[in-house]
Amino acid sequence: MPSRPPERLESWKQIAGYLRRSVRTVRRWERNEGLPVRRHVHRTLASVFALRSEIDAWCERVAPPAAAPGPVTRTERDANTLSIAVLPFINIGQDAESAYLADGLAAELITTLSRVRALRVTSRTSSAALRGTHKGARAIARQLGVRYLLEGSVQRSGARVRISAQLIDAHDDVNLWVETYAGTLADILSVQEHFTGRVARALELRLSAGDVRRLAERAIPSGPAYDCYLRARYEGWRWRRESIDRSVHLLQQALEIIGDNAQLYAALGLAHLQYREAGIDLTNRPLVEAERCAAKLFALDPFTVSGRQLRGWIRYSRGAPQDAVRDLKEALADDPNNADSLLLLCNCYLISGRVNAGRQIASRLLTIDPLTPITRCMPAFADMLEGKFTAAVAPYRQMLAMDPANPLARLFYFWVLVLAGRRKQARAILAGFPADSQHTVPARVARFFYHAAAGDPARAQEALGSTAEVVAQGSELFPRILAQGFAMAGRHATALRWLRKAIERGFINYPFLAQHDPCLKSLRAEPAYQQLMRTVHERWVNFAE
Repeated sequence: MPSRPPERLESWKQIAGYLRRSVRTVRRWERNEGLPVRRHVHRTLASVFALRSEIDAWCERVAPPAAAPGPVTRTERDANTLSIAVLPFINIGQDAESAYLADGLAAELITTLSRVRALRVTSRTSSAALRGTHKGARAIARQLGVRYLLEGSVQRSGARVRISAQLIDAHDDVNLWVETYAGTLADILSVQEHFTGRVARALELRLSAGDVRRLAERAIPSGPAYDCYLRARYEGWRWRRESIDRSVHLLQQALEIIGDNAQLYAALGLAHLQYREAGIDLTNRPLVEAERCAAKLFALDPFTVSGRQLRGWIRYSRGAPQDAVRDLKEALADDPNNADSLLLLCNCYLISGRVNAGRQIASRLLTIDPLTPITRCMPAFADMLEGKFTAAVAPYRQMLAMDPANPLARLFYFWVLVLAGRRKQARAILAGFPADSQHTVPARVARFFYHAAAGDPARAQEALGSTAEVVAQGSELFPRILAQGFAMAGRHATALRWLRKAIERGFINYPFLAQHDPCLKSLRAEPAYQQLMRTVHERWVNFAE
């Protein structure tokens, strides 16, 4: 008959082994959770020991997370520490074109770690904003609002690649693990999975069965196709026509390698939509191509999360933001840390007149994506829609300071200043449009709005030029601003025509249109405006969150 294990555990190592946890964890449990550890003080030092029976009783009472998969049960205090940012990996190779590999690997680690519900992961755009920073780990973690940082480097030489990574506990300023992989590009998928697993173990995440399944998914089961995918993502984020062209070509190349693939179709659909988001092509062509990708996605997997995300963006671009809300909510139920979906859902709520719901989403978004300029101004957009124009000035100013070359950010700040009655400041911002953006849609709309607000409809129309034909095919944003401008310029019939266009494209925030928007004040006595508001009110009331 086997002898019973000794009752007494004689060291931190034995206690940790009994609980199947690290020494660091059991020390924390002893300090914060009352794990029964005893001390015997000698003349020169102290030793620790514990009794199995007492630890067993503590486990039954406290029920610490076990190593096996199961539902996440952590206190709010612990949950607040489970936050991580994957910093941009450094490309230290001789080949500058291999930067896509460093960026792509970091981005995919963000995507994969985001599948773990117990872990809050900072978005790619906020992490990327710290590229090249010389700040220390604690300063970076404070700026991003996280505790843990994952950073690394990539060195490529031909088909060989060397990847180093380290996980840092910024709170204690210690490395939890450091590892280097040396191999071939064909093994890059395995490296990504391995690093993700190491992070999960180091943070002692208790994974649900769904987490385990999602982490094990290998969406692109081919090294060459995955390489094309990483290159395509890198190109698409550069927001220029030639870069998006290359992104589309690479994704099509990847599909030729492995055939139909859900993740590749999702990426290809979003790449086509980037032509519209960047203001490069506001025709229906990108939408038609994205819809083809969505159809193939749903044919492969009717329940795909990426399919619902893509369809949400398409519906928004088609002027149906209220329909987009359903897709985005379903997608976020499975992918709650997706910053793009949160941003679009927030905007859809706000323009639909559900400002409180929009504020809640904006709050979530700021914890995940604090350094993206558009994210920072979403609470200010909510203020604008409630008539709090002065309160919105500072956040929009900050948005422009974070992205001064972005003509849309300049338009937004200019627009807010005009509505807040700060015409002198607005004129200075208008004059600051860079020379290479003078003929962009945002710059033309800003000049139009300035002259319209000054009561000069002729110069306003001249500034707009042929831009109206372009913006008529876009989202509700530009038609809404044109309606405000023409109303201030006294062109009521034209203002109503553009206001109808904005409403057709989903802007049904009735309180803003009927009460808070000062630009539309001159329209409110018009019978046509009152009839239009009755239509908006009905849609606003019947919109289901």
